[in-house]
Amino acid sequence: MISKIFKSLYFLLIILFVISFFQIKKLPEKININPSLLNEPIQVDTVREDFNFIYRDKKYNVKPMADYELWGLVVTVNNINTWYNYYHDENTVNLKDVCVVWGPNIANEAYRDENISFKSGEWTCYTKWSGRLQKKFYSNKLSNNHLLTANEKIQEIIKDVHIGDQIHLKGSLVDYTEAGIAWYRKTSLSREDSNQTSRSGGACEVFYIDEIDILSANQPFWHLTHYWSKRIFLILIILNFLFFIASLFIERKRINY
Repeated sequence: MISKIFKSLYFLLIILFVISFFQIKKLPEKININPSLLNEPIQVDTVREDFNFIYRDKKYNVKPMADYELWGLVVTVNNINTWYNYYHDENTVNLKDVCVVWGPNIANEAYRDENISFKSGEWTCYTKWSGRLQKKFYSNKLSNNHLLTANEKIQEIIKDVHIGDQIHLKGSLVDYTEAGIAWYRKTSLSREDSNQTSRSGGACEVFYIDEIDILSANQPFWHLTHYWSKRIFLILIILNFLFFIASLFIERKRINY
């Protein structure tokens, strides 16, 4: 009886996991897009002085290069907690990389074209398409943003940003390094640059966040389903194993008596 219950629960959780896996990757329809995502990023000269902050017991030196504000639709993220992410882990000050689109790519719905796809590498956001797009995709209306901050509340919000979320970010484009290391990781300062012309390699902004708003969270129900289906599945495996061990002891005791 218990075995049948476990099998039924395993099957249900696998189904929920698979469905949620595809649901959370769906981007919202244009009708559900906040109008502010049509805005262009705002970048101005900064008067902010160099500063430092502590993260996970390490000190980081920061050089602000420009004040920056961005409204965007998250089309892909770099998950630093995955096993295949070699350069990032839970101690990385670069909390998350978010690749966003805005403006014309939203207005003409190019971001939802069935032939286009987005993918995050460990440092880069990749866009590719097969065949002909129905609408023009503007590569300079997309950027990969490496997010960091000393504010703990903002850190938690950043960690909770998902594909399809509509976000508003405000802060500074910065160069930074771990204290004691001479080499600085540099930010891009233009969405028009390329790997050859950028000071950092393409439109890859190192973005120190002072303010963050998730204007609209994407598929919150399916994100919760995806999160818990994995964890409950693992818990059931442990419980199943414990029941198995317990049954062996019970059977052994029965035989001995």
